[in-house]
Amino acid sequence: MTTEKPNPTKELALLLALSTLWGASYSFIKIGVKTIPPVTLIAARTFIAGLILAAIIRWRGLSLPKMRPPGGGSCFRPASTAWFPSR
Repeated sequence: MTTEKPNPTKELALLLALSTLWGASYSFIKIGVKTIPPVTLIAARTFIAGLILAAIIRWRGLSLPKMRPPGGGSCFRPASTAWFPSR
């Protein structure tokens, strides 16, 4: 494992970018809540974040793990058992 000396200019630029993006979201929320219902605003933010993360995953050549329920069963089974318990 190689350790490289951190570049203070790069670190400061990344910190500035992070704080700008993080702080801007509060301004957008303040403006958005006046015009868009809160649930819709949250759903849109989550959807956009998911698209960005999916693009980053694809760009890096990674893939999402395959989600399979334990035992190879259906994902609907636990929900149906909770709704209609067996006797």
